[in-house]
Amino acid sequence: MPSRAQSPQQKNLLRNLGKIRAQIEELETPFSTYLGIKVENGEFHVAEGGSENLVFHKQPINNGNPDLDILQWLKSHSSRNNLKFVAAGITGKNSLHELASMLWLKRDVVPYVLPTNKKSSRKLIEHSVNKVESYFNKEDIAEIRLKSQNEVNVTDLVTFDDYKKAIPAQTASYLTKLAAEFKRKRLVFFNATPRGGGVALMRHALIRLFRLLGVDAHWFVMRGRQEVFEITKTKFHNVLQGVANSDVRLSKKDKELYDTWIEENVDGFKEVFRDTDVVVIDDPQPSGLIPYIRRINPKAKIIYRSHIQIESHLADRLGTPQHKTWSFIWKNIKSADCFVSHPIKAFIPANIPKEKTVLMPATTDPLDGLNKPLSRGQRSYYRRLFNKLLLVENQTPLDFERPYIIQIARFDPSKGIPDVIDSFRKLRIKLKKAGQKMPQLVIVGHGSVDDPDGIPMLYLVMNMLKQKEYHSLAHDVKVVRLPHIDQLLNTLVRESKVALQLSYKEGFEIKVTEALMKGKPVIAYNSGGIPLQIQDRITGYLVKAGSTNQVAQRLFDLFTDKKLYKRMSTAAEQNYRRDVLTAQNATNWLFLANKLVKDGEIKGDGKNILELIAK
Repeated sequence: MPSRAQSPQQKNLLRNLGKIRAQIEELETPFSTYLGIKVENGEFHVAEGGSENLVFHKQPINNGNPDLDILQWLKSHSSRNNLKFVAAGITGKNSLHELASMLWLKRDVVPYVLPTNKKSSRKLIEHSVNKVESYFNKEDIAEIRLKSQNEVNVTDLVTFDDYKKAIPAQTASYLTKLAAEFKRKRLVFFNATPRGGGVALMRHALIRLFRLLGVDAHWFVMRGRQEVFEITKTKFHNVLQGVANSDVRLSKKDKELYDTWIEENVDGFKEVFRDTDVVVIDDPQPSGLIPYIRRINPKAKIIYRSHIQIESHLADRLGTPQHKTWSFIWKNIKSADCFVSHPIKAFIPANIPKEKTVLMPATTDPLDGLNKPLSRGQRSYYRRLFNKLLLVENQTPLDFERPYIIQIARFDPSKGIPDVIDSFRKLRIKLKKAGQKMPQLVIVGHGSVDDPDGIPMLYLVMNMLKQKEYHSLAHDVKVVRLPHIDQLLNTLVRESKVALQLSYKEGFEIKVTEALMKGKPVIAYNSGGIPLQIQDRITGYLVKAGSTNQVAQRLFDLFTDKKLYKRMSTAAEQNYRRDVLTAQNATNWLFLANKLVKDGEIKGDGKNILELIAK
């Protein structure tokens, strides 16, 4: 019997089904699994899986280099079986740190060097798999582990040799010298949270490098209370930045609640205070610890590190909300030995003694998940992961075959996210008139336990896209509060066309440099420390805050002028600041710590840390 001809509706249905199948295949991510690895007697043993099901493998070492053999086997095995190795527990008698570094940098596997005991190889690697799997949640996101007294347990990822490849030889030599000078001394850091913002990222990287240098450095976080974080975000941070409503003021009840919280934390940190030489207090949240540290350990040297934009002209003026908040914080900070600010003098209130003041930028790490090189296959995994997250949020997948613009920032009132969307709308109008293809927009950021603004701001953005003015472009705008997977952000920036940073108020915002490092031109508002990172019209564009017309024009230029884009992209990758990387950050802190211990004081005179080091 002859087959009936297909109707147009049937043909259309089949085409749509084909597209759906292709989308499903594109969203299929490899199966996540964990590893235990041990090298012994000319062979390596591997266990893969999790606590439920384990598969064991044993392979000979063929070329005399077990590390290379292991990496090659993992690459071929994961490819054949569609696997994503999340983390590995490594044991053995040989030096394992080189293998750990290669797993992280080459195979994107989080390495954990574990103690070797007398268990059989099978039992030992089984224990290793179960151990490292327990460090991650059900979504394969690393849990932050806290030791006693709320000390952050930082994971080692690379070797000092890896850092030396990324910095000048003289920097490595000087850093080693400073570390030797600090021997038998202890340096501790205190901040509000172990994850979620730039401070936490810097501390993870810094402690990792200090360990490699043999520096006795530790990082502690406050025991959190949500009602206190509401105060410190809304009435400390937002008020000092000038983004809070004018009627938001610090009350007597707020002060009492904050002081009680500080006292509760002091009880758990007294031993830490006694057993340290130099203490760094990050930002206003833990600033109330300073008077207690001074009483418990009068010999300890204390540095207060300010990471935020302070509207100093308002903080200096009697009667303003900023003056009220700053006065409350200053009564604690004033007994510190040194005040470290971002290198913008307008961030420094007038009552801070100039001789105690040092200027220092924020930094980023070239070897962490945010910045390390990722292979095409690794980026493909994170692309698919991002699109799965979009589907969960009832958004259509991002089309990675089409160009897109990205802004990475917390969902915070100061980050200019409505301006990002409005600039995108105006760009599309220009492109449509010019007969050009339409790009997409990605707005992503992390949350943090000390930042209650995140979810309300996210809702505000989503509601904005429902308005008539923006409804027609909403399908091309992807807005997600991402899980804490740094390689996901790394991939999204690497795959983007242009990065935006339209913050109205900003500290330093190292995300600008992170985009430049990847060859992405950055268009940003002329706010805070952003102008210190962008060479205007060379590596990006600096725009007056609020000028969405100009942002749209700069975007249009980069999307329509290929020579301009290539020139700016190359300049961005070649000319980003090298003094905002972890090695220089470690140098800065060791210089300050050694100076305080040796001389008892820092004569900063409001100078940049590099000027002081060069003396």
